[in-house]
Amino acid sequence: MSSQDGSRWPSLKKLLEEGRDQGVYPAAVAMVGLKGKLLWQGAAGQVSREAGSPAARLDTIFDLASLTKPLATALALMLLAHRGLLGLSTTLGEVLAGPWLPPDKRPLTLKSLLAHRAGLPAWRSFYQEVLAASDDERADLLARRAAAEPLEYEPETATLYSDLGFILLQAVVEEVTGQDLDSFCRRELYQPLGLKILGFSPKKQTWWEKYTCAATEEGLIAGRAIVGEVHDENAWAAGGVAGHAGLFGTGPEVFTLAAWLYRAYHGRSEGLAISPEIVRQFLTPVAKGARTPGFDVPTPGQSSAGRFFPPNSVGHTGFTGTSFWIDLELGQMVVLLTNRVNLGRDHDSIRAFRPLFHEAVSRALGLHAHKM
Repeated sequence: MSSQDGSRWPSLKKLLEEGRDQGVYPAAVAMVGLKGKLLWQGAAGQVSREAGSPAARLDTIFDLASLTKPLATALALMLLAHRGLLGLSTTLGEVLAGPWLPPDKRPLTLKSLLAHRAGLPAWRSFYQEVLAASDDERADLLARRAAAEPLEYEPETATLYSDLGFILLQAVVEEVTGQDLDSFCRRELYQPLGLKILGFSPKKQTWWEKYTCAATEEGLIAGRAIVGEVHDENAWAAGGVAGHAGLFGTGPEVFTLAAWLYRAYHGRSEGLAISPEIVRQFLTPVAKGARTPGFDVPTPGQSSAGRFFPPNSVGHTGFTGTSFWIDLELGQMVVLLTNRVNLGRDHDSIRAFRPLFHEAVSRALGLHAHKM
C-alpha cells in the first residue's frame, strides 16, 4: 500500500488491508482528501481472486459501474446546460423526436430523470433482445426499449432509483452533441482536466496493455470477459457505452474529478468550463429528502458515507464495489474503488465496510464530531 504520509493514516492502511484479508474484495484503491487536496492514497490486494494475479496499484483500472451516472452522463448534461443547449427543465420531447418516444415520456424533464423521480421502473432485462438484434438495430435499441416501458408512478411524486432514466439521458446527450457519450466525455470533460484513462471501453484504447485492470465476474452472459469489459449486462449488450454504466477509471482520476466538483461548487471551476452556478444546481437536492440531479445524498442513519458526512454531501455507489463521497460543507472527500463483485454478485459485505472506512477517514481528518 502506498501513502503520502504513513504516520498520519495508520488506521486507513490497516482497514484497507483488513477488507482484503476478510474477503470483502480482492482489490481496493482508496483516495482521501480535504477541500480538493489529496492527503492520502492507498492500494491493497490483487486484481483478481485467482492465485498469482497482479497486485492492485494506484493506477489499477476499475469498472466504475453506476458512477457512470454522475461522472459521465450528469456531468455531460452540466456542460450542455452551461453552454445553454438545454436546462434541467428541458423535456425529453423537446430533444428526442420521432414516434419511438411515447406521449407519456415526452413531458419528463431532465431534472426528474436525473433525480430518479420520473416514474420509470428501476431496471429491465433488455440485453437479450439487444444481443439478438442486428448491428443496425442495436445502436439505439436500449433507449427505445427504455422509452417503451410503462411508468410505474406519477412523476415527481416519489423517488425510485432507475437505470432506465439514464439510458434515456444518454440519448439526450448524443442527440444534442452529435457524438457518442464516450467521445463527448473524453474530449469535452476528461481531457481538459488532464484525465487520460477515465472513459468507456478501455480495451479499445492504445494504452490498454500498460495497466492492470480489476476483474469483475462473468455474470448473466456466459463466456463474457471479466477484465476490461463492462459488467452491466445491458451496457455490455449495447457495446459498452451506456448512460447508466460502462465507465472505467482509476482512483486518482476519479479523485481529480471529484475535487474539481468540490472546487467548482465553491466558485473555482478552473480547468473545465462549467459555471459554479450550474454545478450548484446539479449538486443541490431537488426536494427535501430527494437526490440531486445526478448524485446521491446521505441516507440518515444508513449512509454508505458513514455517520460523519453531513447532509450537505453528494456521492454515488456502483454495483461492482465502487463509490465516492464529497462533503460539500466540511470538505471531506473519499474515493473507494473495489472489485467486490469478482467474489460473486451476491457477495455484499462491502455494504458494511464502506461506512466503517468513511468513519475512519473522518476520524483521521479530525471531523468525526460532526454527526448527520
